Amino acid sequence: MADQTFRLPDLGEGLTEAQLVAWRVEEGGRVDVNTPLCEVETAKAVVVIPSPWAGTIHKLHARPGESVAVGEPLVTITPVEATQAEATPGTLVGYGPGAPESGIRRKARSAPAATESSSDVRAAPFVRQLAKDMGVDLAQLTGSGPGGRITRADVEAAASSPAATAPAATDGERRISVVGIRKAIARQMLRSVSTIPQFTEFAVFDATNLMAAREEGKASGRSMTPLPYFIAAVVKAVRAFPLMNSSWDESRDEIIVKQPVNVGIAVNTSQGLLVPVLRDAEQLQLTAIAEKSAQLIEGARAGTLPPNQMSGGTITVTNVGASGPVETGTPIINPPECCVVAFGAIKPRPMVVQGEVVARSGAWISISVDHRIVDGALATEFLTALVTELESISA
Repeated sequence: MADQTFRLPDLGEGLTEAQLVAWRVEEGGRVDVNTPLCEVETAKAVVVIPSPWAGTIHKLHARPGESVAVGEPLVTITPVEATQAEATPGTLVGYGPGAPESGIRRKARSAPAATESSSDVRAAPFVRQLAKDMGVDLAQLTGSGPGGRITRADVEAAASSPAATAPAATDGERRISVVGIRKAIARQMLRSVSTIPQFTEFAVFDATNLMAAREEGKASGRSMTPLPYFIAAVVKAVRAFPLMNSSWDESRDEIIVKQPVNVGIAVNTSQGLLVPVLRDAEQLQLTAIAEKSAQLIEGARAGTLPPNQMSGGTITVTNVGASGPVETGTPIINPPECCVVAFGAIKPRPMVVQGEVVARSGAWISISVDHRIVDGALATEFLTALVTELESISA
């Protein structure tokens, strides 16, 4: 039978390319249908691509670290004589009838790669190559990944530290290849500031009731972070001002007001900023918001979320004060959304209560909005409603 070339499939969500992370096979090796061929990193996740045919690997068309466009050759396979069962369509994992929406099988990050070295150092092949290129000794690192696995972020942090052993160039410069998720973030942010006329407004809210509700929840065994309270308040404010839950259709110069409130949650991960989406948040009670958002955040940091759980947001929240004493910031809109809401650190601050200055828990809020859709007056009304919702929280 003639050799067959398998091309990088459309991985869904409008993605046009992927970076080859590691091969799971080698030239001359035997594969069956659904044998993992390789790991690729897209703009949203790391996935494993299975073989569509049984046969012998004739040629690998890309090297780890290279970007491969959708439709470009990935691997050429010399097929074996197919049995009737093998010839039946629709049996490939991740493709055909019953395939998941993402069109590809997800990688289980907690499992070691098949090609990983048997040494004591736990790191994927592409991480080992990155360490080699950057002159980083993996044996000297403590991995921050699952089971002590060394991640790309660990290598990059070590390379940028004063103790880094080998500079990339004689003039002290170091170049980092921008691919995959980091490249997607760069493109998205450039699109935001280049195409959306956005402005930002700020406010401070009294978090006394919110903190009291948290303490009462802890006492009853229902502990949660401030984030679910933030999300619930944003949803209520959006229901009062639905234009904040919209997008601009550039092709038709129309505003599209969205019915469901799908809240994107900005999450800092070792791969960069990811935004998993809490869908239909307007239908969820506070406890469900807490549970589902925690699962999304954990999945984003572990790299186990499929692409369809990181798209389709209608408004985004970011807790800029979650990891430090950051007061506030000017968040950048996540296209094609209309609004992003940023919450600063909750801490004691002077407030005027009944004519007297007292110390109370409070935090800054900042919202950035698309000025094509929202004018300053509406943004102020929305922000005022959001403050009111937060200050009226009850246990």
